[in-house]
Amino acid sequence: MDFKLYKKIIIEGERIEWYGTEVPKDLVTKKVLFVSENLNKEIDDLKSKITNTRGSGFDKMEHYIKALENNLKNLPYSLNGDCYLKKKKMVEQSIEEKKPKPTKRPKRTSKKNTKNTKNTKNTKNSNLIFGNKIK
Repeated sequence: MDFKLYKKIIIEGERIEWYGTEVPKDLVTKKVLFVSENLNKEIDDLKSKITNTRGSGFDKMEHYIKALENNLKNLPYSLNGDCYLKKKKMVEQSIEEKKPKPTKRPKRTSKKNTKNTKNTKNTKNSNLIFGNKIK
């Protein structure tokens, strides 16, 4: 798929729900549907194996299932020529750059009425060191 067309589809395309994420409708082709059905069946089979038998090796299987589910969510992008989702990230980044950032109002600086007095402590030996300054 051409990058200009891909970019246009991502920016302006109608979005549909796809396994917990929103994906442009034009990226969900027959090929994507076919592969997703097979991948979904494989995930279901692996989940049923885990629930039937528990052991020390099945913890690794759970991580594998999570990776397959992530692949299933990104399937419309990867089967349309964006295997590492680099193009998608570039398009989303360009969209974020175009959006105006909310500006913060500058903080008001006001001068407080403060006394410039010297804070002196009188200790037990102050009279001996500095003389009789206590009134």
